[in-house]
Amino acid sequence: MKIKAILGVITFTLKAHSPEILLGVGVVGTIGSAVLACTATLKAEKIIKDAEAKSEHIDDCALLRETSEIDYTVEDEKNDRRILMFSTAGRFIRLYGPSATLMVLSIACILGAHRILAKRNVALMAAYKLLEEAFTEYRKRVVAELGEKADGHFLYGEELIEGGETRKHVDEDGVEHDLLPTHNRLTGFARSFEPDAPDQFGSWTGSTQWSKVHEYNLDFLMAKEKHFNNMLISKHAVVMNDIYEELGFPMTDAGMVAGWKYKSKNGDGYISFRPRGIDGNWAYGQNGDPIVLDFNVDGIVFDEKKARKEMKM
Repeated sequence: MKIKAILGVITFTLKAHSPEILLGVGVVGTIGSAVLACTATLKAEKIIKDAEAKSEHIDDCALLRETSEIDYTVEDEKNDRRILMFSTAGRFIRLYGPSATLMVLSIACILGAHRILAKRNVALMAAYKLLEEAFTEYRKRVVAELGEKADGHFLYGEELIEGGETRKHVDEDGVEHDLLPTHNRLTGFARSFEPDAPDQFGSWTGSTQWSKVHEYNLDFLMAKEKHFNNMLISKHAVVMNDIYEELGFPMTDAGMVAGWKYKSKNGDGYISFRPRGIDGNWAYGQNGDPIVLDFNVDGIVFDEKKARKEMKM
């Protein structure tokens, strides 16, 4: 029974890690194939020399035939050259055959790993789609029964206090309260993705990249979020002003030093615009609506002591 259980665990582990195993075998096999090919090339010189020597011998026989010193016909010469060609090709096939076979098997392993990962990604996307649809339906039911304020409270952690709104809530003691979201918990880096226009103080607010088409804004923001996550991996740091500039917002002093650092212990490990009204739910938002962006900034991405030390060098 124990042996059967152990075999079951081994089988499950192999299936779970089959893409990594196949990829590793494919890479090792490719390297091994290259080594075998290099070794075979060292032996190929002898085959070439033997073929050249036999070809010269056939030429000598053909030359003696013209002087009638030996009985060596043209047909004999053709047969000998044909035999020499096939024998030489056979020797090369036997020499490079193991290397070529190993290379084909290695490529098959790599393609097999890719095929397994592709199937798993399809299954993962299907599961995510079902989860997204279920979550969307859940939020619709919350809005229908409790209202949009409650939806914002459960989704974003908005604080609710008494007064100001007519929607009621009854607590455990049976006391009726009015609910009002008073704090959205937005960071100082949050921005409203809306039309760029001057405010009462003469400063410009909003984004120069905003569009009246709501779905275009969603596509634009998600594409930029993916772009900056790739930049974070390649450059290891992204500051807030980089994103402000791309999204059409005015840059700030704080945005020069605050942002994200790759594999930072202080952050989430990725860049999120946290757009309220998106969150995978395309049912909310109409053309012309603004979108609040509340970035998950890690904090200050530069070490002041290191910077000062570098400046002295």
